[in-house]
Amino acid sequence: MRPIKLTISAFGPYAKETEIILDELGERGLYLITGDTGAGKTTIFDAIAFALYGEASGNEREPGMLRSKYADPKTPTFVELEFFYQGQNYHIRRNPEYMRPKDRGEGMTLQRADAVLEFPDDRLPVTKAKEVTKAVTELIGLDRGQFTQIAMLAQGDFMKLLFSKTEERSKIFREIFHTRPYLAFQEKMKNASGRLQEQYEDVSKSILQYMKDISCEEDDVLATDVKKIRESKAVVHADKVLEVLEILTNQDADSVKEKKKNLTKIEKDLEELNQRIGKAEAVIRAKKELEKAEQTIAEKTPTLKELEMALKKEQGKVPEREQLTEEIGKRQEKLAEYDELKKLQKQIKELEKQIEILKGRESRYQEKKAQMQAQLEQKRNLLEQLKDAEIKVLKVTAEQKEVSVRKETAEDILIQYKRYQRQKKSVEEAQKAYLVMQEECTERKTQLAWMERAFLDEQAGILAKVLKTGAPCPVCGSVHHPCPAQMTEGAPEKEELEKYRKETADVEKKTNDASFKANEKLVQLKALEEEIQKSVKSFDSSIQEEEIEKSLALIGQQMDALEKSEKELQKKLEVAKEAVAEKQKLEAEIPELEQMQKKLQEEEQERKDQLLVSERDKANAEEQAVKVRGKLEFPEKAEAEQKIKELDKQKKEIDKNLNAAQKAFQDCSQSVEAAKTKKKTLEKQIAGNKEADMEELVQARQEVSGAKKELQKQMEEIRIRYENNLKIRNAIDKQSAKLLELERNWTQVREISDTVNGKIKGGSKEKIKFETYIQTNYFDRIIARANTRFMVMSGGQYELKRQTDTDDRKSQSGLELNVIDHYNGSERSVKTLSGGESFKASLSLALGLSDEIQASAGGIQLDTMFVDEGFGSLDEESLEQAMKALNGLTEGNRLVGIISHVQELKARIDKQIVVTKEKSGGSRVELKID
Repeated sequence: MRPIKLTISAFGPYAKETEIILDELGERGLYLITGDTGAGKTTIFDAIAFALYGEASGNEREPGMLRSKYADPKTPTFVELEFFYQGQNYHIRRNPEYMRPKDRGEGMTLQRADAVLEFPDDRLPVTKAKEVTKAVTELIGLDRGQFTQIAMLAQGDFMKLLFSKTEERSKIFREIFHTRPYLAFQEKMKNASGRLQEQYEDVSKSILQYMKDISCEEDDVLATDVKKIRESKAVVHADKVLEVLEILTNQDADSVKEKKKNLTKIEKDLEELNQRIGKAEAVIRAKKELEKAEQTIAEKTPTLKELEMALKKEQGKVPEREQLTEEIGKRQEKLAEYDELKKLQKQIKELEKQIEILKGRESRYQEKKAQMQAQLEQKRNLLEQLKDAEIKVLKVTAEQKEVSVRKETAEDILIQYKRYQRQKKSVEEAQKAYLVMQEECTERKTQLAWMERAFLDEQAGILAKVLKTGAPCPVCGSVHHPCPAQMTEGAPEKEELEKYRKETADVEKKTNDASFKANEKLVQLKALEEEIQKSVKSFDSSIQEEEIEKSLALIGQQMDALEKSEKELQKKLEVAKEAVAEKQKLEAEIPELEQMQKKLQEEEQERKDQLLVSERDKANAEEQAVKVRGKLEFPEKAEAEQKIKELDKQKKEIDKNLNAAQKAFQDCSQSVEAAKTKKKTLEKQIAGNKEADMEELVQARQEVSGAKKELQKQMEEIRIRYENNLKIRNAIDKQSAKLLELERNWTQVREISDTVNGKIKGGSKEKIKFETYIQTNYFDRIIARANTRFMVMSGGQYELKRQTDTDDRKSQSGLELNVIDHYNGSERSVKTLSGGESFKASLSLALGLSDEIQASAGGIQLDTMFVDEGFGSLDEESLEQAMKALNGLTEGNRLVGIISHVQELKARIDKQIVVTKEKSGGSRVELKID
């Protein structure tokens, strides 16, 4: 990448638009950027970096700080860079975010950051700041960080790479040499090892927890072993634990079998005792029941006779009950007539209410009718006023279209004018180029004429040297030679004359080509001018200005008038459209109102019909109510119902007494018969069984039941212990196999992780990470390239070397840097170098890094390097050595730019960019090429 032309406007100390033709510096060699302190030398590097990446060359300057404090508020801030890359020219324009005056009105507005990248082929330009930065990165193959470490060595950044530790240097190499995948592999193996370790520890904790839960009797022979297992802090000898658990579970299984046999015998004895106790209890209960049955027969036989007499008395009241039932039925039939009377009374009240409502609606009808008629008349009047609304819309639309057409025509003329301005600028540049070429051509022709004359004079002088008096001249034949020709000083040789003649012919051809090109562009300019004048007259024939700028000014004024007219017509169109909408609304509402008016009249007629029907129904209901009321015994239904209740109460009282007498007689009779039957059955049961010693039997059953419970308790304890230990044995067996597999996998992954992460155990081994190991290959090549210059700069005294051993075995190593002193044969840290020596080492290392990246990054082509300051720390000899190394960089086609205040460099470097502070504020730039 080689900059061709740099344009800076209101950028840093450059208040005005400043153009630097960097192409005049040539394609190779050194050039110096020099000037006053603070004049803006580094700003030139900042502008190039900002144009490419949207950031300055140094990290301390933010894009928002780049607006010039000396610039006029109306002067835009931007950077334009034209650069040459891989045989083609590219153009970038970029501006930072800054505050500028508003285009219209007073006050300031924010100018957003923006950028445009133009390609040399048919590809569309890339726009927007981030997209342009991305496109530049893809084109050059370097991002901003890599560019400032490889091609643009910013002020104060030399020492960073030289004195960086392994971790810091590794971060730099990671992005440049794309070693991040190796770092990702390190992290992947570290995470995998960590996960396996967690799994291993989780399984170990699980086994330890199971071991703590092993159950065993205190007097068991294995109790001591079980205690040791419970108190274990780590999982060791899992097979021994499983063996103990196997013995414990087998013991408990055998014990359960033995106790089951004893339990069967106890249950058999208990069942026999329960049968004997049951029989004895049955005899005792039978004797007690026999006594109760005999007592019941004796007590209830007299009562049964009394109840039989009371029943016959109540049965004599049945005729009276039937008479009451008949009277109640008749009275209940009459209750429906009371309901009918109530219904008629309710109907009369509802009709009276309805008649009142219908009469009240008439006044509301008249009021609503008047309102509706007034509303209808109002809307009809409005509709009449809006009858031409659609015509107004069409008229305004036509006017609006006419204004739009004229506005578009004016805009086209303004676009043509912009093309005219660009062409005019192109003509001026072509004419300027032609004048330069013409001047050179004239000078060359004058020089050629002199050279030709001098050459011929020289030939005559040569002949004159051999002329003799009396001998004929080989040219004219005269024997007298009064004025022989003299030799011309500085006359050219024939080959030199022919070469200069050919060069002059080439310059003359280029001059003619430049003249033709300038004339061709001028013809195009005039054609554009005629086209614009034609368009202006077509737009407005009243414009008769000969100068395009005046015509365009008049068109600009008309543009303002057209825009104003366009806004006014838009407002008129909106008003006209609102009128059309209102008309359409009225056209829909008037028929609806007419329909509502008709419906209101129909509702009024319906109201009158309903009133006549309601008055007729009310008279009929009143007549029927009078007839029904004359047939009823009581004035109210409640009194009739009360009479029915009194009669029903008498009837129920008779039923109640009869039912009570029947039930009492039946219950007593059934109880006596049941007691007699039970007595016979019990007498037979007692006669066949002997009475046993109940107390002795119960005591024996309690003793056997107690033994059974104790045995069951022991069996449950053994069962729980057996199941627990069996569950633990199975779990430990399963988890032990899992633990063994995890241990094997973890050991393998841990060894790989420790290796690639530089954690290999052993004090004699260097702690180098996998990524660092890959980077050492690049670093060694960088050092080798750097030493080709460092040896020159240090006069053969120093040589850089990657440190292969470290005193601190705990920290990471592999990218540390030492220096070999060939004067005394020692090797020491680069931090022991002096300031000047450190600068030379840093510069050599930076240049070596640049060479290596271009060689290994594939396709990256850097035709220009930029070095900012640092030479002030060098003595005269070191400066001479540094210059030799930098001159070596320019081999091939490479241009190296240096920023420095050092006077010796000004004398040594012919090509210079001189930056000078202006007293009025801002800076200016001048190219000096000797």
